[in-house]
Amino acid sequence: MRLYRFMVLVLWLAGSNAVASGNPVYRVRSIRVEGNKITRTAIIEREVVFKKGDEILQDQLEEKLELTRSNIINTHLFLEASVGFTADSLGMLDVTIRVKERWYWSVLPFLVLSDRSFNEWWYEHGRDLRRLTYGVNLTQYNFTGNADIFYAGVHLGFAPYYQLAYSRPYIDKQKRFGVSGRVFYTSRRNLAYRTWNDKLSFISSDSISLRRYGASADFRYRQGYNYFHTWFLGVSKNHVADTVVRANPEYFGGGRNDQLLVNAGYEYRADFRDVRQYPLKGSFFAAGISHFFVPGGKDQTNLLLTWNRYIPLAEKWFLEIGLRGKASLPRRQSYFLVSGLGYGGNIARGYELYVIDGQYFALNRNTLKVRAFERKFDMSRLIWKKEFAIIPVSVYPNVYLDYAYVRNFNPERSNSNLGNTHLPGGGVGLDIVTFYNINLRTYYSVNRMGERKLFFTVGREF
Repeated sequence: MRLYRFMVLVLWLAGSNAVASGNPVYRVRSIRVEGNKITRTAIIEREVVFKKGDEILQDQLEEKLELTRSNIINTHLFLEASVGFTADSLGMLDVTIRVKERWYWSVLPFLVLSDRSFNEWWYEHGRDLRRLTYGVNLTQYNFTGNADIFYAGVHLGFAPYYQLAYSRPYIDKQKRFGVSGRVFYTSRRNLAYRTWNDKLSFISSDSISLRRYGASADFRYRQGYNYFHTWFLGVSKNHVADTVVRANPEYFGGGRNDQLLVNAGYEYRADFRDVRQYPLKGSFFAAGISHFFVPGGKDQTNLLLTWNRYIPLAEKWFLEIGLRGKASLPRRQSYFLVSGLGYGGNIARGYELYVIDGQYFALNRNTLKVRAFERKFDMSRLIWKKEFAIIPVSVYPNVYLDYAYVRNFNPERSNSNLGNTHLPGGGVGLDIVTFYNINLRTYYSVNRMGERKLFFTVGREF
């Protein structure tokens, strides 16, 4: 009983001190969600960093409301989100969350270049329109109102590809565990069968050079609001034509035409970015390990680390620092699995036209940007669908400096000139961030060989 009275006295004094110090305490009485016609309320409430009955100090209230709003936007389910409150004289807090849902159905024609990037197609392949892949994508981004995604894609042309996929972020009442899965089939007639002089070499045939089909599944655990764990398992059956094996016996390794590939791994992410599509503040860290089981061939293990920091320097100035590294074993790998710089986000600016094979790499990207323009345009007179009527546009001129190094233990297999050397690059650029955080990016780069080129990309930051 004495202990109980002592604890009550301590809590009362703590509350009295908070009030006396000019830092009142609010108690959350209610949390109301408005504007969600399709999305289930529980999906939105999962992103709220406090719950009914919690006590919040006044000087922490704004931070918690903004963090809640950022979490809701980062679900990618809403065009807009706001978090407001009212408080009475007794310090009881009523919180209101208002969201504007996006258009979740997407049935769009698909037209894309089959090369690694627009820049490779423009500079290396003479803007050949025969290298286009076309088709249709059907996506429902909120299939049952649980932020689950259903996708079906049929792609024809240069690189035929067929895929069905489904992802559900939460399958339990506590909104912690999620799953996803997909099945796919693809084929290629024109195939990159090796890397030579740090460029892809292609083999072209009237018959199929590569066939792949398979399936994969992910199991995810969200720890709190910012920490994510993912376990994945995939299996595929791959086949190449005899012409590919004759041109490169190490494509699958050992002069083989067929490969059964089983990939299992784990990834950990700590994500504190303000807006994941185009972050200006916060940090991101990811570490992953994957192992490829190749019956009758060479197994391979990959370790990948990523760290990004986004720093507001002033009202309109921002600094972005990124580090990425990879290590893989064994040192001698099949061409199908070897991967250095040149794909995805593993690119040093100035070296977009090169593929630099290797077993290890380190990449540092640094960007200083300024927000020169920001405005929302009301297009409701021209666009009848309200989800598309307001078009935001932000413009960020920037300067950047990158550095990369690729360790290639077998440079003779690709006659590499850029492996095992220092790779600095830099330049100036312009980012235009618009509807659904689509990023239109153009930049002018200089690399270590003194090559100067203008590059262009379209995409979304994640």
